[in-house]
Amino acid sequence: MLYQHYRLELAWLTVAVAVLFFVLNRALQRREGSAHPLFGPLYLALGVGFLTIAIPLKLESYWNTLGWIVEGGALFWAAHRSGRMLLRILGTGAFLLGIFRLIMVDSFGQEPLLINPRFGLYLLAIAALALLAYFVRNESGADNRQWAGAAIIGMNVLALLALHFEVMGYFQPQLAVAPSRQERHIVTVRDFAYSAVWMVYGSGLMLVGFWKRSAFLRWQAIVLLAMTVLKVFLVDISTLERGYRIAAFIVLGAILLAVSFFYQRSRTKSAV
Repeated sequence: MLYQHYRLELAWLTVAVAVLFFVLNRALQRREGSAHPLFGPLYLALGVGFLTIAIPLKLESYWNTLGWIVEGGALFWAAHRSGRMLLRILGTGAFLLGIFRLIMVDSFGQEPLLINPRFGLYLLAIAALALLAYFVRNESGADNRQWAGAAIIGMNVLALLALHFEVMGYFQPQLAVAPSRQERHIVTVRDFAYSAVWMVYGSGLMLVGFWKRSAFLRWQAIVLLAMTVLKVFLVDISTLERGYRIAAFIVLGAILLAVSFFYQRSRTKSAV
């Protein structure tokens, strides 16, 4: 009822309600021996919920996504400082809202390569997950290790998505204005670029895994390189032109040989 004509006022009203619940939660924290221990988490969840609702009421376009991601990162920090799992869960919810909007709404515009709000939002989301991984790694417990592992996997998935949409956004304008006889060539170059991005990222992730001596990172790199091998053999071999196909096989073969060399070298050092 209020949204169409009083959107700004409704947004500030929602923020005020969120602040009210935060104040009630703070008052309960100061009150010892409260007879209703569930009211504190309830007020906290309601406050975060109203604040999350206020973001799309007040902001538009990329700012919605930015607000949710920043809110998620702030709740990750608050969860670490207070030691409350509820804040981490609420932060994850706000963060996932931002990621959903980023992938489904904000990732399809035609933007300059790398220097654009979309890529910046992906970097911000990766930074928020890195903050979460840093916090939970400093806390003990098997659950925290699982949180850290999920955050690291999420960082790599978001990085690959960011690069994927940058490649797609780079070639979309060219396909829109290209003559029909050149479309196949542009699609071929684009498909080769996708494979090249996977190869380079997988190689970099593997090097970081060896540098940090992290089997977890190396296994993620192996999975990505295996997916690249499948793509090259099942898709690229039939769609790429001869020169790009040969280049893809040569680069992929060199990467796999380098990975084998590093694994053999690490095994020799451990044996010594």
